[in-house]
Amino acid sequence: MKGKAKVLSLLLALAMTASVFAACGDNGGSPSSNNGGAVSNTGDDKPNNSGEVVELTWWHWGEASKNPDAAIAALNEKSAKDIGVKIKFLYSGTDDTKQKTAMSTGASDDIVFTCSWWAHYPTVAQQGQLYDITDMLPTETPDLWKFLPEYMWKGAEVNGRIYAVPTYKDSAASQFWSCNKDFVIDAAGAEAEFKATGMKVATVTPLLQKVKAYADANGGTYPHDMTAPFNYNKAGLNGHGVWFNPILDTHRIGVRNDDSNYKVVSYFEDADYVADLKTLAEWYKEGLVNQDCGQLDKEPEWLVVGTGQGWEGVEDSNWGVNKDYKVAINRRCGPYANTSTIIGSMQGILANSKHVKESLKYIEYMNTNAEYRNMLAYGAEGVNWKDNGDGTISKLNDDYGPGAFSQATFFLLKPVSPAPADMYTAMQVEMDKAELSELLGFLLNQDDIQTEVAATSTVFEKYTNGLQCGTYADVDATIAEMMKELEATGYRKIIETAQAQVDAFLGK
Repeated sequence: MKGKAKVLSLLLALAMTASVFAACGDNGGSPSSNNGGAVSNTGDDKPNNSGEVVELTWWHWGEASKNPDAAIAALNEKSAKDIGVKIKFLYSGTDDTKQKTAMSTGASDDIVFTCSWWAHYPTVAQQGQLYDITDMLPTETPDLWKFLPEYMWKGAEVNGRIYAVPTYKDSAASQFWSCNKDFVIDAAGAEAEFKATGMKVATVTPLLQKVKAYADANGGTYPHDMTAPFNYNKAGLNGHGVWFNPILDTHRIGVRNDDSNYKVVSYFEDADYVADLKTLAEWYKEGLVNQDCGQLDKEPEWLVVGTGQGWEGVEDSNWGVNKDYKVAINRRCGPYANTSTIIGSMQGILANSKHVKESLKYIEYMNTNAEYRNMLAYGAEGVNWKDNGDGTISKLNDDYGPGAFSQATFFLLKPVSPAPADMYTAMQVEMDKAELSELLGFLLNQDDIQTEVAATSTVFEKYTNGLQCGTYADVDATIAEMMKELEATGYRKIIETAQAQVDAFLGK
C-alpha cells in the first residue's frame, strides 16, 4: 500500500495512529523496537524459584507423531533442568472442535495454539478465553519481548491488548507457484512457461496447457496417478485472495493491497479477483484441474503444478521432503505483512491456567533457546535426527514430526538438508524488508453485525468453494446470483460497518 517499508518505518505509522489505539483502552505500553537477530541461548535459563518441576499442558496443533516417546522424554529432561517445566502434549487433531470446546467450557489447561484459522484468535481473545499477557511480556519475558519486531506485537493486538505470542517465521506472506520439476520442466520442457507465471492466475494457463499436451501424448498419465496438471481439493486455489488485506476473509471482504484510499470492498466486486475465478472455470472446462476437486476434503499429497505460501528454500525444506521428485518454485507475490499473516500461528495461555507465569516463560524459552527449539521441531538428536556439521540436519526417521510452523520461531532452526544452511537467516532478512500494511492490528468488531455475518455465512457456504474450484461454468451469472442473496441478508451492512471502522482506525 504505499510502497515497500522496512520494519523501522513502522514506528512513524504507529505514532500517527497512537491516539486511535488509546481510545480502545490501555494498550499496556509501547512495544520495544527491535530488529536484531534471534536470541540463541545454550541452556543457561534458570529453573523456577521453588525448585519444583511444573507440568504444563499444551494443546498442540495436529495429530500426535507415530512414535514420539523418545523426543518428548528428551524435551522434558532439558526443559525441566533449564526452567523447571515439562510438557504434557494434548493434540488437537485436524479439527479445532475439541480444543474450542475445552476453551469455551473453562478448562484449566495451560498453553493453546490459536491463530487466524484455528480457534480463531480474535474471537477467543474477546470472549475472555485467553489470559491478557500484555503487561507481563516486558517484565516476565524480556528476551521474548525484545526478540519479536514491533510489527509482530502490533499485529497481535486485540483492542490494544495482547493475548497470544505470534510465531516469528514467514510472518509476512509470500505466495509461490510450484511444480514437480522432473515432470514439468525436465520431461515436458515447460521451463519457460513456468518462469513466466506471475500474479494473475491466467499467467499459469500456458504452463498447464503444455503439461497436459505432454501427458496426453504419453498416454494421458501423470505421476502418482494424479489426473490433471493442477490438483486441489474442494477449497479450491490456495492463495485466491492474495490481492487483498483481508478484513473478514471468510466473507471475502478486504482492502486491496495497492489501494492507498483503503476502500473496503467485496472480493467479488474486484475485476482482478473475478478474472482469476473465470480462469479457474476455464481450467476446469479444459481438464487442466482434477475434475473431482469439488468432492475432495483432503489436499492432494503429490504435485504436478501447485501454489502455496512459502519462502525461498521451501521447495527443499518442506514441499520436496519425502518426495521422489525435485520441486521448483516461482514467486507470485510478497512478502506482505498484515494482521492475518502475523496471527497465522500463535501460542496463548488459557484464562483459567494455574501456571500463567511458567507458561509464558516456557513460550519465551522455546522461542529463544536454540538447542531446545531444534529438539521441539525434530526430536531427540541421535535418535530422530543428526547434525550434519554444516548448519543443516538430516532426519533419521519419521517417528517424530509435529507441525513445526505451529510451535515457535523458525529463526533458531537448522534447516533440513538439502535446504541451504542460511535458509532461515535469509528468510528473516526478507521479513525485515516486507511491505507492511497500515492496518496492522486492525480487527473488525462484529458486535453490531452478528446477525448479518451469520446469515451471509450460509450463502457463502453455498457458492464459494465452487467458484474457487472453477466448477461453475458461468462465473458472472453465479456471482450475480450469489450477490443478490448476500445483499438480501445484510452483506452491504457488513461492508459499510467495516469501512467505518477502518476509517476510524486510520484516523480519517
